[in-house]
Amino acid sequence: MNDAFHSDFLVLGAGIAGLSFALDAVAHGTVTVLSKGSPDASNTAQAQGGIAAVWDPDDSIEAHVQ
Repeated sequence: MNDAFHSDFLVLGAGIAGLSFALDAVAHGTVTVLSKGSPDASNTAQAQGGIAAVWDPDDSIEAHVQ
């Protein structure tokens, strides 16, 4: 009996970087995402709002630094 599992891409980690890659890679083949724990235990989930970027014209990097 062969229990081998085949996938075109193997993504280690279910944080924002891994899942972003997986979303792009699925257009090119099958994707498997592995996480050592539950998906909500990723560093991204643990950041709890700590990820910030300047998106609005009224916002600035300087405002984030302050």
